[in-house]
Amino acid sequence: MNLDSCIKERRSCKDYLDKEIPLELIGEIIEAASYAPSAGNLQNWSFIVVIDEKKKYDISISCLKQMWMNKSPVFIVICNRKKRVTDLFEERGELYSIQNCAIAAQNIMLKAHELGLGTCWVGSLDVESIRRILKIPEDVVPEAIITLGYPEKFEKEVQREPVELITYFEEWGNRKTDTSVWPLNKQVSKLDQKMEKGRGKIGEFFKNLFKKKQ
Repeated sequence: MNLDSCIKERRSCKDYLDKEIPLELIGEIIEAASYAPSAGNLQNWSFIVVIDEKKKYDISISCLKQMWMNKSPVFIVICNRKKRVTDLFEERGELYSIQNCAIAAQNIMLKAHELGLGTCWVGSLDVESIRRILKIPEDVVPEAIITLGYPEKFEKEVQREPVELITYFEEWGNRKTDTSVWPLNKQVSKLDQKMEKGRGKIGEFFKNLFKKKQ
């Protein structure tokens, strides 16, 4: 599966088949997470793979009683060793440490999709309860839980905002670009040749930007 397919076809999954996930697949997913970029290349993440039914039940209770989570055979708890980052970046380090974990989480979800598995990001959690259940040290923060399993069904597709409404150039609100800085006329034809089905509107958006400058 190519990257575009992973990005566009991935959906949150809350319904899972009662089917065990081979440990080697979990290993591939964690490895993908480990290749995420991080501030200062500090790689401040750690991952706890939870399969035990009692632990999963207790974690679900600690996540605002989201009992659907128990349908998932595996939880991946993303832990933030934030001191690694705050020691170097001080005040900004807390933010950077969270961002690093979020990027790793995206790698987890995309790799899982490539392997035919469903995931869902769970961010509503009681930090102290999760710490207690999983014996996480006080200086480590459980940032998020990714549920993982073979999907029974996905959540319905969510409409995405058009690219032309979320893209600005040089400053907030400016939807026009200077083609002398970015020579679109040399790139548009190449982009069109590579565009897959469903991407034509994006190409038209950038083409029209160039035409307006003529």
